[in-house]
Amino acid sequence: MLITVAVSDAIVREAQSRNLQVTDFVETLIDKGMETISARPALNTAIERIRALRFPEAASGR
Repeated sequence: MLITVAVSDAIVREAQSRNLQVTDFVETLIDKGMETISARPALNTAIERIRALRFPEAASGR
């Protein structure tokens, strides 16, 4: 999948300070974020419950 994102100058500078390409640095940030979410199943469940409350038609399969 290809996704286009705009990144701040701060992210570009941080990538440069680590001698990484911006895409590699952003991919690292995404991976860390996924690990954080995956490591907390209670958070995933809470998010699913909130979505079900906000969008009941999606939860019922309509």
